[in-house]
Amino acid sequence: MKNFLTMVRGLPFAMKVLLASATARSLSSFAILAYMPIYLYDTVGMDGATIGYVIGGSVLVGTLAGVYGGYLADRFIKVDLVIVLDFAIILLYLCLTVIHDPVAVTVILLLNNIASWSMGVAGSALLSELVPSENRVKVFSLRYSLQNIGAAAGPFLGIGALAVGSSGPFLLSVTVIGASLVPLMVFRRRFLPAGSGANAPAVTAEQGAAEQETQEAQEKEETPKFRQVLKVMGADRRLTYFTIGGILSIVVYGPLLTFMSQYLVLVEDRDTAYRLVAYISAANAIVVIGAQYALGSRLRQDNLMKWLTAGIGALVVGLVAMSLSTHAAVIVIAVVIFSLGEVVLVPAEFTFIDSIAPDNLRGSYFGAQNLIHIGIALGPILCGFLLQHFAPAAMFYALIAVVIASWWFYVIGCRATEAARKPVPAGAEPVKAGAGK
Repeated sequence: MKNFLTMVRGLPFAMKVLLASATARSLSSFAILAYMPIYLYDTVGMDGATIGYVIGGSVLVGTLAGVYGGYLADRFIKVDLVIVLDFAIILLYLCLTVIHDPVAVTVILLLNNIASWSMGVAGSALLSELVPSENRVKVFSLRYSLQNIGAAAGPFLGIGALAVGSSGPFLLSVTVIGASLVPLMVFRRRFLPAGSGANAPAVTAEQGAAEQETQEAQEKEETPKFRQVLKVMGADRRLTYFTIGGILSIVVYGPLLTFMSQYLVLVEDRDTAYRLVAYISAANAIVVIGAQYALGSRLRQDNLMKWLTAGIGALVVGLVAMSLSTHAAVIVIAVVIFSLGEVVLVPAEFTFIDSIAPDNLRGSYFGAQNLIHIGIALGPILCGFLLQHFAPAAMFYALIAVVIASWWFYVIGCRATEAARKPVPAGAEPVKAGAGK
């Protein structure tokens, strides 16, 4: 805890603002997420099946759009993109307070998810751009901890905001995001990378014009078109392996509460199932918030595979324990072990992508990594199918197989990276950048 507080106090002002903004966005997002099904049912008049399609479909579209959001982060000044996206989200939330037509609401939710997921990608790219490489994992782990605090507090604040009326949660989110926007705009220059035009020393008008023309020509030459970016990322086998591994692993740890709810309502009475889900939620939140920085800050590129193996091992042990008993104590211990695996995997994936991303494509690579969230949608589908057609415990064994498969993709991704770092023998043809190595 002492190291955690020391880390926070030692951060530059710009990073403190970015972390506070990330926490605010997480809080506002989860305040809306908890209320959204109620809003769509009571206010908009959608039925249960339609609500599922709208929420799930908008998340899927937003996840896919995040790839292009990462490309935009490479094309424009990242802090400006973040500010624009924040304003877009505020405007869309305000629209939901006055527009209740089902089709219009569906379009608004699609646009909101596109902006939100692109925001996450742009935020990661901005963090990577501003923080020295040796501190990135620590800062990212700190951000993840703060985002989970926002996720834990958001639903309670959102439900509390209903005292204002049916628009209360949206107004709460608008207020929180708006407050986080103020320092970003007031101190915008502090979020620009070193050596940018805003931070460069004063020069004459002629020199400035010449340098600007040169810089614009270089940027135009260095930043490829979106189709070219997709081609480069598609040819990078390291990125492909880790993206597949990330999708498979998040199938397991992403929808923990969902698949455990699906399982428990089959094997226990409803009251016991609800009580156990509450224990699971609390245990997972406590471990993620409490252990994220302590463990995540220990990751480095040279020990990444060891930590990935430990994280996958924790998921496997946790799943085995969950399959053995529904006793509250066993479930809580199993979730604690399981959650330690999540705590390791999230910063490990960030560390890997940050280490392989070219400087001029950093946002695009984080956008590609964003595709792993497809696994959150696939997890409940897989578990629902298994619970319907097989014995309930078979779900855990299938999830163990999935997470072990993810470990293998991480292994070959790390091996490909190690091979890329080896010097090319004299006379051999060098491997092209991004070709997978």
